[in-house]
Amino acid sequence: MKRVSFKYYSNSQLHKIIIRIPNHSKLVKITAGGEGEEYRYQYSDSSLIYLSDLSGSITINEPLIRKQEGGYNKRFETDSIAFEGVNEKGNYWKEVKYKGAFYGYSNVPQVKKQFFDDAINSVKYQ
Repeated sequence: MKRVSFKYYSNSQLHKIIIRIPNHSKLVKITAGGEGEEYRYQYSDSSLIYLSDLSGSITINEPLIRKQEGGYNKRFETDSIAFEGVNEKGNYWKEVKYKGAFYGYSNVPQVKKQFFDDAINSVKYQ
């Protein structure tokens, strides 16, 4: 596991997320001008972990959250919430919203789910 961090602003305050993720990932940064950014740590099997503060809350798991009963509305009604499920390929996904940031994983096969859950559970906020 390796330690990575993500800095973001929420309510004009600087915050930092620190997370321990599985090794052997490739970092892809997505920026939207002044609308925030997303870090995607991609793996060779197409699974990934992401950390995001993009405005509009559009993450890779957003379409899957929309499919959950009331999920999309719940996402905006609270400052802290978590969603999870299985995609159409039978792989796992999870998203956590906390104080203006979104983080989670996507497209994770059953055999690797525990590693990715351990990563999400390792999150520390500063």
